[in-house]
Amino acid sequence: MKILVVTNLYPPYYHGGYEVRCAQMAEALQSAGHTIRVLTSDYGVPPGQLRKLESQPEERNGVAVQRSLNQYLYPPQPLARPWRVHQARRELADVEEFIRVVTAFQPDIVNWWSMYGLSKLLLPLPPHWGIPDVHWIEHWWMIAEYSPQGDDPAAFWGALWDGRWGPRAARPVLRLIGRKWERRVQREGIPTREFPNRPRHVCFVSEHMRRLHREAGIEFASSEIIHGGVPENQFYRALAARPSLDGSLRMLYVGQLSPDRGLHTVIEALGQLGSGSISGIALSVAGEGQPEYERRVKKQVETLRLSKRVTFLGKLPHGDMARLYGDHDLLVFPSMRDEGLPLTMVEAMLAGCAVITTGSGGAIEVATAANLPLFRKGDATALSKILEIMVAHPEEVLDVASRGQAAALRDFTFDHMMERWLATLDRIRGESLSERGAGSPRRRMASGLP
Repeated sequence: MKILVVTNLYPPYYHGGYEVRCAQMAEALQSAGHTIRVLTSDYGVPPGQLRKLESQPEERNGVAVQRSLNQYLYPPQPLARPWRVHQARRELADVEEFIRVVTAFQPDIVNWWSMYGLSKLLLPLPPHWGIPDVHWIEHWWMIAEYSPQGDDPAAFWGALWDGRWGPRAARPVLRLIGRKWERRVQREGIPTREFPNRPRHVCFVSEHMRRLHREAGIEFASSEIIHGGVPENQFYRALAARPSLDGSLRMLYVGQLSPDRGLHTVIEALGQLGSGSISGIALSVAGEGQPEYERRVKKQVETLRLSKRVTFLGKLPHGDMARLYGDHDLLVFPSMRDEGLPLTMVEAMLAGCAVITTGSGGAIEVATAANLPLFRKGDATALSKILEIMVAHPEEVLDVASRGQAAALRDFTFDHMMERWLATLDRIRGESLSERGAGSPRRRMASGLP
């Protein structure tokens, strides 16, 4: 099976677990005998390497990766005026690149991952061409940037074509130019007025994420839940092999540094601990993010006189994470946002770390499966009380770690996830072949796709 994976970011240039899981699954599919090609943005690529990648596509762990789409959200963004025309030209260039890749690769399935910051012009094209498409959703990008009927991208293009932008006096001229430009785009078969949101199938990483979309008015004819899994051979560490607790508690925070991830709640909780408890605690922070927020939490550490207790490690390669979990006793996951199904929590559980969490979003599904200790979002006092118990009763740390590891092995392994994902892809491919055999061939496109 030939599968084209489209994603906004792809390792080694990535932000979090969504991109890591995308790469893991693409590599697993390639190893299973399928032919995978990844189309992603040029985010993070040093400027000097962009031209080289255009002439020589990258290969990562056996997977062909094309980093040639534009990214419209993450900095740095080029400054150009008028910005609407500049973005429109780049989005149309993205469509041309997408058509070129599809024509050359001839995929059996297009697999969308995070489209956050990518052009939404791409989304209606595979169904129009008769190519089945399937989404893997563990983020709310579709709610934020697309809407139930694609109203958000349609509003952008409608304003451009109808001249509803720029200086008011110039709008009649802009309207004439826009309509002429729109006719040229229409002749190329690129939809810009309507964006029907009707993918063949959608896989949500948690029930919470499916419910979040449903509440936003986004429902699909075909969807399922496939809980995200973690490679057992990479992260599993027997509890018996971990060093016994000696009155200290080595805590860990892993993730982006931003207000909605809640690291400040952890720092505040440490500041509330009595001298007897805090003397046995050390916190490692692995991650990077918003510079202003990072300065804020570092100042918070200084103000609370915790500099000797808190170490900022920066962002570490994902390959170092198994060792990092093994060096710590407890992961705190204080997120306050709508999580999909946190990769970090499951990795830590599999490695034998105890985990405590707010259970925000899909994190509650992991927490419920493992009966993990919970504290309310932003409630530093509740978190400090849990930490006091953990320091005073080391056996509680071991109990939480044991429950977490058992749940990870039972419900959240990579092999289990891939078994279900492969079955879904096989079914979608089979349905597509059956439809074509019944007289529903792929539609022709201007570039020559059969």
